[in-house]
Amino acid sequence: MKKLCFAVMATVFAVSLAAAEVLTFTPEAKLPVYTCGEKAKFILSVFDNGKAVTNGKYTVVYTLDGNKTLDSQEVDLAKGNPATVSVTLDEPGFVLARVLNSAGKPAMTPGAKGKKVPALAGAAFDPEKIKMGYDLPKDFMAFWEAGNKQIAGEKVKLEKVEKYSKGSFTTYYVTINTLNNETLTGYLSVPKAKGKYPAYITVPGAGPGFVGPASQWAGKNVITLTMNVHKFPTADNAAEQRARYAESQKIKPHYPARGAGNRDTYFFRSVYVGINHVINYVAAMPEWDRKHMVIDGSSQGGGSALILSGLNKNITALAANVPALCDHGGVKTGRSSGWPRLDRQKNADAFAPYFDAANFARFIKVPALVSCGFIDTTCSPSSVYAAYNQLKGDKQMVHVPLEGHTVSKAYVAIRNDFVAKHLGLTE
Repeated sequence: MKKLCFAVMATVFAVSLAAAEVLTFTPEAKLPVYTCGEKAKFILSVFDNGKAVTNGKYTVVYTLDGNKTLDSQEVDLAKGNPATVSVTLDEPGFVLARVLNSAGKPAMTPGAKGKKVPALAGAAFDPEKIKMGYDLPKDFMAFWEAGNKQIAGEKVKLEKVEKYSKGSFTTYYVTINTLNNETLTGYLSVPKAKGKYPAYITVPGAGPGFVGPASQWAGKNVITLTMNVHKFPTADNAAEQRARYAESQKIKPHYPARGAGNRDTYFFRSVYVGINHVINYVAAMPEWDRKHMVIDGSSQGGGSALILSGLNKNITALAANVPALCDHGGVKTGRSSGWPRLDRQKNADAFAPYFDAANFARFIKVPALVSCGFIDTTCSPSSVYAAYNQLKGDKQMVHVPLEGHTVSKAYVAIRNDFVAKHLGLTE
């Protein structure tokens, strides 16, 4: 059973700014989802102090989700303002429309907090028919099971952290030795009172990572596990964590590309084998209720939620906001692959399919909540749908047509209800 949710959270500024032109570019439809062959319409308007500008030319360039160019269309404001442009697509996918000014540069529009951003708009065409670019390798699960077996005897080390052990739960610093002599760390919080509790797991988005327990759920009689992907020790405060991250990034290439080209040495292999091992540790704890284990994350964390749900059968539900690590082979169809664009690495075909969240999604039968931003140029909506379409259980997609790579307020509200329900905290 699948559900579709629709959320509009981007602010469209149609009011004038003092002595400044304001350009807006939006889909005509509130929910720009079409069947192949239908026309998607977009509205371009330019105002100066509340008055429609009557001169100036722009070009709207249409791409297949930010990759292959499909078409372009000139807009002459002398012929009408607002102006309506349209495009269609004959294959399942997303169209990303981008406005260029007369100089061929990206036209800018007001974004969040007054910042100007490129004028983009998106539309979906039969997105539930999008197929992922890579096939499932025959030894896909055997490869991951081999990694899991390699560290099966490793002990999860816990050290009590007084700073985060106030109130109703105790927090521990988690250390696990994983593949390639690497170490992962994070925080585990456990309710102090005797009883059986649900478990919540999260992995951060790209960047420095988390410090401390998952505060939203830790104080609600929930076991929480926050695991970072970095191989340096997790700090207990944000400033130190950022400093450690900055130091680690002096090593080139950027961490998502380290070890690329070889499935055995690629950065994320030891990450997911290690975190999977810690999840198994949590599942064996006498405090876990054996019924509720939810994993939740955004971007890198969203892709991690899909990957770990495919690996670990103890997980009972997942929430993945604008998930990364999806459809690395999307470029083979002319679409954009998701972050971190493994298609750009050497020997991509030989190793990338083993780290494609869409391949892990094939094995997921638990309830899933997923979101996609129609103008997301980091984790393209087609890459998200390529994974979503592989899910086998009850699933729900949250459409955010006017936003890019972000955590929208609308998604958060839906996500919080979903997580609470699947933790057994609400009916």
